[in-house]
Amino acid sequence: MGRPSKQEYQSLVDELTKTSQQMRLTEREISKRSETCRNTYHALRKKDIDKSFSEVPIESLNIEAEGINLSVLKEKGYLKVSDVLGIPRNELAEIPGIGEKMADDISKNAVTCKERVEKNYVFRIQSEDLSDSTVREFIADVYFLMKTKQLKESIESIEKGNEITILEESSKAEAITAPWIKWAFFSEKTKKDCKEAYAELCKIKENGYIEKSADLQKEYENAINTFTPEEAVSKFNENASDFIVFIENEFKLKAIKTSDQISSLSEDIIQEIDEIQLNLSLMVSTLRPYQEFGAKYIINQQRVLLGDEMGLGKTIQAIAAMAHLKAAENYSHFVVVCPVSVMVNWGREIAKHSKLQTITVHGDNRDSLFEEFRQKGGVMITTYETIVRLDLDNCPKINMLTVDEAHYVKNPDAQRTKALRKLAYASDFCLFMTGTPLENKVDEMIFLVSMLDHETSTGLKSMVSISKAPEYRMKVAKVYLRRVRDDVLKELPEKLESEEWVDMTAKELALYAKALMSKNASFKTRKVSYDVEDIADSSKLTRLLEICAEAKADGRKIIVFSFFRSIIEKVSQALGEDCFGIITGSVPSEERQKIIDEFAKAPDGSVIVSQIIAGGVGLNIQCASVVIICEPQWKPSTENQAISRCYRMGQPRSVLVYRLLSAHTVDEDIMEILREKSNVFDNFADESQIDEVNKKLMEEIVEKERARLGITEADLVDDDDKDDGEYDDQEEDVAKEEISSIIDISENKEGD
Repeated sequence: MGRPSKQEYQSLVDELTKTSQQMRLTEREISKRSETCRNTYHALRKKDIDKSFSEVPIESLNIEAEGINLSVLKEKGYLKVSDVLGIPRNELAEIPGIGEKMADDISKNAVTCKERVEKNYVFRIQSEDLSDSTVREFIADVYFLMKTKQLKESIESIEKGNEITILEESSKAEAITAPWIKWAFFSEKTKKDCKEAYAELCKIKENGYIEKSADLQKEYENAINTFTPEEAVSKFNENASDFIVFIENEFKLKAIKTSDQISSLSEDIIQEIDEIQLNLSLMVSTLRPYQEFGAKYIINQQRVLLGDEMGLGKTIQAIAAMAHLKAAENYSHFVVVCPVSVMVNWGREIAKHSKLQTITVHGDNRDSLFEEFRQKGGVMITTYETIVRLDLDNCPKINMLTVDEAHYVKNPDAQRTKALRKLAYASDFCLFMTGTPLENKVDEMIFLVSMLDHETSTGLKSMVSISKAPEYRMKVAKVYLRRVRDDVLKELPEKLESEEWVDMTAKELALYAKALMSKNASFKTRKVSYDVEDIADSSKLTRLLEICAEAKADGRKIIVFSFFRSIIEKVSQALGEDCFGIITGSVPSEERQKIIDEFAKAPDGSVIVSQIIAGGVGLNIQCASVVIICEPQWKPSTENQAISRCYRMGQPRSVLVYRLLSAHTVDEDIMEILREKSNVFDNFADESQIDEVNKKLMEEIVEKERARLGITEADLVDDDDKDDGEYDDQEEDVAKEEISSIIDISENKEGD
């Protein structure tokens, strides 16, 4: 290689050095943003801890060691533990009635309380926190780091070794531009080193270092120029989970601790629970780890209140506990008490998840069924109303009592409560279940606990004033276990689907028989449960309202889908003020989007009731996390499209899907077909073919039902009622055009 001119050499070195310096400057800017973000995190953490600690009442000082004169401290205005933290001991000792030893205990216990708050602290950010400017700035910084993460890694990769190489090789090669006379007197080794160093610099350029660095710099500048804090907040609301995962990884944090589910229990109890070997030989379903822990907790504690958030599988945990007791202890008599609306569902869930035998004790022949249970055992499923009418004095030994929707029991003087208490006291194991959070209903919680563990409930009564403090949670943890989605995030699927089977009421059965006699039975039989005049006679509507009430208590919003307009009207009327809006085919697309936008700002428990075709395409309803489908739909993709309005990437909560189904009706046959032949509906090119298949299958189902009930051709009557789910001709044309445009917009916006 010949020697370059001084100008050639200097131009190469300047270009490489300038590029390297720019890359390092960009990397430092990103790192500085990361450091700012880290500092903000620690500031938010400290603020949260200080706030939590400031709310710990002075009574908590006696949790560590009793004997502190709280009345004296309160008289001096010390109402919170934070009020006494940091006060010199000699100053505390001078307070009349305190003294030096008590002053030491106060100081020591105050520090312990603060340490416990810090230890139990879990970093969380929710949408409502974004009203705080600091939180918004933090989210903006996090989003910026997310956008530039790959860029930073690319810079680090391209700069790895190049920066040092450029500095070292340019220093070694500098002599290559010496005057020829001076160059002539250099040793051969020096000349060789200079040429090799220059060759290395040329190689760096030839490998595209400058061009690649320029592209990365352009990408960084584009990220800066297009970035806005508003975009960051919007992205967080769309996909909060991505932010949380990034924060965990970036700062090496554990933002969500799955061990929170047991953090309030003592180590001794946790060890006892862990050592239990569940015998699941009678189970046919697999438990998730948190569900296994729940079943072990029930068995170990014997008399408990399971308050897991809706959708986490309280039922399967109860079934697993019964299955263990049957298999491991040879227990034989189990009782489930529940509202009539979920009685059928319990039977189906037990059959689905286990090999346990069930007997439903309800209705006019309850006494004979109860006697059969006494003789044979198994799982007796009954209702609150029925237990009042049973001869409980002759009740066999109950090995395990399970009470579903236990929050229904509020009145100590009610007959159902007295009957339930008698059953609870006579049972070896007792499980109360509720998805309604009881932390803000302390009196209700204490009353329920009193039927399980009198000693614990007595202790809780003295702690009502600190019911939100860690000490209260530790006290109640012996009896009360509640996990929310965040506690079990690593194991919880984002979508939980449930078939809610109900038994028809007498009024519904009469309407069902009448519907089958109609020549338009294929539609009328699917609407029966909503056609009764009185809501109390509608089994599906009753269950729907229960789900909505539980979702409201759980801080969720709901979307209800139906094919039929008449059902939409009936549901919206039943919901009353909780019905936020209605979407049907006649509602223009602009108005639909306006309803959805306002729905995002609506209070928890708000419900949108939508025609499944109109609301199931194109709209993004992520603020709702509970989906209720009023009747089975003929095409699986119809339901899937509707569910996907809520269940989308970035949904900050698990989506709970409830399908309302009537036992011993066409619903059973429709669901069976959908399960076994769902692929049939995807093998046709156009809607007319699908409609033809639907019509044929439904006719077969209707004929089967008529034969079962003994309805003949002579019994059939003409019915001019039109399917109120169909659009009229003009609406249909508008709807098809509208849906097509919505799909186009949605695809362009979402990419996939």
